Amino acid sequence: MKKVRCAVLGATGVVGQNFLRLLVAHPNFELVAICASDVRVGLKLASAKEQVDGGIPIEFADLVFDPIDVDVLAAKQVQVAFSALPADVAKEVEKEAARRGIKVFSNAGAYRMEKDVPILIPEVNHAHLALVREQDTPGFIVTNANCTATGLAMALLPIIPFGIRKLVIASYQAISGAGYPGLSALDILGNVIPYISNEEVKLRQECTKICGALRGGAIAAADWEVHAHCIRVGTLIGHLISVHVELQSEISLQEVQDAIMHYQTPQPIAGLPTSPDVPIYYLEQVDRPQPRYDVMLGTPPRTRGMAIAIGRLEVARNVIRFVTLSNNLIRGAAGGSVLNAELAHRQGML
Repeated sequence: MKKVRCAVLGATGVVGQNFLRLLVAHPNFELVAICASDVRVGLKLASAKEQVDGGIPIEFADLVFDPIDVDVLAAKQVQVAFSALPADVAKEVEKEAARRGIKVFSNAGAYRMEKDVPILIPEVNHAHLALVREQDTPGFIVTNANCTATGLAMALLPIIPFGIRKLVIASYQAISGAGYPGLSALDILGNVIPYISNEEVKLRQECTKICGALRGGAIAAADWEVHAHCIRVGTLIGHLISVHVELQSEISLQEVQDAIMHYQTPQPIAGLPTSPDVPIYYLEQVDRPQPRYDVMLGTPPRTRGMAIAIGRLEVARNVIRFVTLSNNLIRGAAGGSVLNAELAHRQGML
């Protein structure tokens, strides 16, 4: 089967380079263009500073950077664009790409809260992909969630059927979530920063949209009360979240354990190349999950970093408490977008 021609927009950053690694020998997608700022145009990918484990994929090292220009993408017959652009750049480029018939799978936040754009996490809300039919363009835009909202929504998957009323959340977020060069060492070493600009608002808004219901071409947000504190800590990769969930009615510890341990990937997503065989790991050790040990969960190898972990589970009457960990660069960023594109490909939308 002929592969879909794709581009990575913003290919020099941490998320962009994770896109590159996920696209090596991908069964559905052929990388035909890499785009970056004007200072990079004409240089080979091999000239870029390596920002992820494993470095620049040798398979793409000789690709030459193009400008971030929709005319260039159209000339190269790009069908799908994976966007790792900053939100202010994405605002213009992604919409123009969709107008020109390109399907955009974006890690940027520019269009997440638009009423006709899904914030897609396939295991949680694969039905929301149908929302792109409301977009009045030959192409479309699909976003993945904020990296923290992604881990939270995944962890809530087994619990949602019990009837959620209220969430109280504290996130402990890795410095890689701030991008490159991110925070000064003088700011973060030996320190914890108890505020991340706009993060708490994103977490509240995105989580209820992601977990809402698609009705008549629009999403009805989940009717949950959500309170959040988002904190930057000195870990490199992995967002840890302490979660307090209040349900509509009482439940037992055994019921919650069974729901988490027996959770299975929904059939529309199962078997996609970037979908892990076990999407949610339940860890019974008292001191897990930890970023050092658990941030790269996922099998087979292509899906490493796409699974999340849940630990420290406690249940008292109608309250569930736990800690969850997700990889903010893979599941919460590049891997999430690639999985979204794989679902669209399976559904014949590319």
